[in-house]
Amino acid sequence: MRGWMADLRYGVRALRRSPGFAVGAILVLALGIGANTAIFSIVNAALLRPLPYEDASRLMQVWHVPPAKSFPGLTLFSVSPANYLDWQRQSNSFEAMAAYGGRTLIFGGKGQPEAVQGATVAPEFFSLLRAHTMLGRTFTSEENASGAAKVILLTYKFWRDHFGSDASVVGRDITINSQPYSVVGVMPENFRLPSWAQVWVPLAWSSQERVIRGNHNYMVIARLKSGVDIREAKAELRGISQRLEQQYPEDDKGWGATVVPLRCAIAMAWVRRS
Repeated sequence: MRGWMADLRYGVRALRRSPGFAVGAILVLALGIGANTAIFSIVNAALLRPLPYEDASRLMQVWHVPPAKSFPGLTLFSVSPANYLDWQRQSNSFEAMAAYGGRTLIFGGKGQPEAVQGATVAPEFFSLLRAHTMLGRTFTSEENASGAAKVILLTYKFWRDHFGSDASVVGRDITINSQPYSVVGVMPENFRLPSWAQVWVPLAWSSQERVIRGNHNYMVIARLKSGVDIREAKAELRGISQRLEQQYPEDDKGWGATVVPLRCAIAMAWVRRS
């Protein structure tokens, strides 16, 4: 103890003699500790903590691989509607595949309108993840048709913060983009895909949107069939991409496809946000 106290007194005297050095040392330590904390948070949230989905090891994210000449340095790219639909129809490696995108919605609520981050999701999105609502239900395939009645699904946080955890919100109409949307359900607190979503609405592509190949604005998740590994899925998607390149050279020349485990895709998203 006496030795430790002597070392402490010596350290304090040294810091008093060089206050600038002391401040610099403290800042360096603070930055180092902060960086390590941030890295651990990413690893813990995205890699160590189990994903809250059944049989999550078979969940994948499917990406376009862009032409190297047009997009130097990029190896993963978002997806166009028509190519996603062709992957979905032609692949045999997956139980299901679902696209989703982002859309800013204006929530009427009480008082001032509020911008809300919404995710637009394909009919298979929740069933692919084997996710279940806490209240109500998810979307039906009919509600994902263009022109269908407008429905919305709430995150737990949005339900708690905007509706005071009122279970009677299911079946109620709320104002989104100046139109009535019927609340069909509320997801559990641990369901956060995509992580930025506050609400979900059906993708509901029109017939014109379904044939777009040149605009890449969507993400795609998929569930591998039992007994199929990621290498087989990658090889199959490469073959499909080669066929699409021959059929649609104007839009698909040089565009490939690949598969990344969903856990890795979530980790990459965490790194980008951090």
